[in-house]
Amino acid sequence: MESLSPQQRKVFDRLCAYQRRTGEMPELSAFARTLGIHYVSLKQHLLALDRKGYVHFESRGRGRSPKLVLPAAITGVPLVGSIPAGPLSDPAAHAEGVLRVPGLAGERFALRVVGDSMAELLQPDDVVILERRDPRRDGEICALRIDESEVTLKYLERPEADEVVLRAHNPQYPTLRVRAERVLVDGVYCGLVRGDAVRALLHDLG
Repeated sequence: MESLSPQQRKVFDRLCAYQRRTGEMPELSAFARTLGIHYVSLKQHLLALDRKGYVHFESRGRGRSPKLVLPAAITGVPLVGSIPAGPLSDPAAHAEGVLRVPGLAGERFALRVVGDSMAELLQPDDVVILERRDPRRDGEICALRIDESEVTLKYLERPEADEVVLRAHNPQYPTLRVRAERVLVDGVYCGLVRGDAVRALLHDLG
């Protein structure tokens, strides 16, 4: 899941707060005024949030109100794309839907697993649920971003203050050592959904 700019984070957090308070999405012109920005700027931020998988935003033409859905507001965990469990690669990021898992909304998101570097623990097409936080101990499975672009799903260890070790579960994949300054943790593994359970829990945003 892509990181947000400070202004995008502000818009997203205010949307979450508004939904928690009222149970619905705000009228966008009034919402832009409360943020102190122009309506056009707000739409640009919402389009960026849509592209990064945090909201579903659809502009529906002149005279019609845009469609805005906050995935976390559907009482569940947003499924926002896929992540390679293999060599470093670009993520496939798009909001696919929301997993209706009561009690796991908030700072959590989900990604589909691509590749077999975490097999037998995690299989291709499994859906992993991650929490947006830093790891609390060595050996946690993390969604990692290297140099702000290439991503992977690996065990993370910190043997030195300036170095991190990225380790696969599958012994056929090499262990990587990377300077700590190059690594950003997008999320830490906290659960798994597999097979028919994904289809049963997934709410389509379309």
